[in-house]
Amino acid sequence: MKRLVLLAGLALAACADPHQPLSADFGNAVNSNIAAQVVNPNPTLAGSNDTDGQRAGSAMDRYRTNRVYRPHLPLENGKVNGGADIAAPAQQGD
Repeated sequence: MKRLVLLAGLALAACADPHQPLSADFGNAVNSNIAAQVVNPNPTLAGSNDTDGQRAGSAMDRYRTNRVYRPHLPLENGKVNGGADIAAPAQQGD
C-alpha cells in the first residue's frame, strides 16, 4: 500500500513542468503581508536632510568621550514641548 501511494506521488510529480511560468499574481499574498507590517519603508524626519559626515563624526567623538547631548524629552508634565496639552493614553481593557 505504501508503495502504491509513493508511486502515485511520483507519477503526479512527474506531470509538473518546471519550465512553465508562474501565474501573474504569484507572491501577491506574501508581498501584501510584508507591506501591511512595514510602517514606512522610507521614513524622513520633518525639516531635516541626510546627515553629513562631519556631523556624524562629531557625534561619534562625543559618544567616545562621554560628552553626548542630553535628549530632549518630548513630554514635560503632560505637555508637548510647545505647550499643547495631550490626552493620556487609553488603558488596555477599557
